[in-house]
Amino acid sequence: MWNWAPTLAALLPQFHVVALDLPGFGSSPAAPGGYAFATLAGVLAQVLDRTAPGQRVQVVGHSLGAAVSLHFAHARPERVGRLVLVDAAGILLKNVFVRHVTGVRTRQVGFDPVDRVIRGLSERLNGLQRVLFGDMDERFDFSRWLAQNPGVRTALLGRYTQVEAGLGLVEHDFTAALRETAAPTTVIWGADDPIAPLRTGRLLAARMPDAQLQVIAGAGHTPMLERPQEFNRLLLAALSAPRVPGVPPMPRGEGHAALAAEASQGDVTCRQQAQARYSGRYERLTLEHCSGVSIEGARIGQLVMKSSSATLDDSVIRSDDVALVMEDSELIATGLQINGRVGIRASGSRLDLAGTSLRAREAGLEMPTPSRLWLSVCDWQAIDHQGDAHFVWPPSGVPPR
Repeated sequence: MWNWAPTLAALLPQFHVVALDLPGFGSSPAAPGGYAFATLAGVLAQVLDRTAPGQRVQVVGHSLGAAVSLHFAHARPERVGRLVLVDAAGILLKNVFVRHVTGVRTRQVGFDPVDRVIRGLSERLNGLQRVLFGDMDERFDFSRWLAQNPGVRTALLGRYTQVEAGLGLVEHDFTAALRETAAPTTVIWGADDPIAPLRTGRLLAARMPDAQLQVIAGAGHTPMLERPQEFNRLLLAALSAPRVPGVPPMPRGEGHAALAAEASQGDVTCRQQAQARYSGRYERLTLEHCSGVSIEGARIGQLVMKSSSATLDDSVIRSDDVALVMEDSELIATGLQINGRVGIRASGSRLDLAGTSLRAREAGLEMPTPSRLWLSVCDWQAIDHQGDAHFVWPPSGVPPR
């Protein structure tokens, strides 16, 4: 609860504030029933039943607490008026979330407790990315890894909590919660969060029915401590500013009227460039031997990647044939819509998709040569899969199709 000390003074003039340490956190004793995710959410329900019986309340959570708050708002919608999620940990597929943490390198974020965590990560996590994104990623023992890396565990869970809480977090599938939680939601994120990547905030804002994202520049995993004035301003607005029911505060995907009406730039090719940036409309966008490409807010007839790497955010790929063609390439995409006769044809490639809707009249995914697909809180409608998608494909031991 000490994370919230600078915020309480700003809230108390307007709100009756109930601040709690979950079992095993801060000054609270350990949970006799363990640290399963449902158990932690149940504790929140018990506290509210005692302090605000029958009332609809505003729920604010940070890191693991944000994930618990989201779970609670989904399970008990009648109790939640507004929801504020601050740098929520987890949400992404386990392999993807841990890959982000293992990619952290020593750097300073300006807040000593977080800096100490980051300084302790680099040596112990060296090389783990290759394991997670190699052939053995499904056999990775996250429980053992979390137990052996107290810096990560402390940042996510607190200093004295059990590994079980972290396991409950990363193993939980939030797909239904994001789709069905109707409470007006504000997502507040530190732009430089080394623990929970900013793309998680974008994912939450893109997939939830009524959500908006606020990013605090220069802040890490604890923006309420690192940028208290800006954080308090955003939090007070989230809890008290007027919201129009049923009107999403952020445009998404094909709902971008300006993008749909924008003139097409035709066929565009990137050759042997680094850090190229693209947005707007394209009939066909081809990347050949290009690295670090950034594509954002785009509507593309077909995307072709050959020996290239790119990030793709808040975009649409819609084709009458194969929407996304990849050869020996890597793609990280968030808030993407893919629609085609075939959704993706990947050869020797790696795709990390979060909050993606994949629609195909035939196969959603074709793999002429072995490739790997990580799906976090996605949906997939095609002949090869129907329904939510929060998994690695193909599963370990299953040959590519």
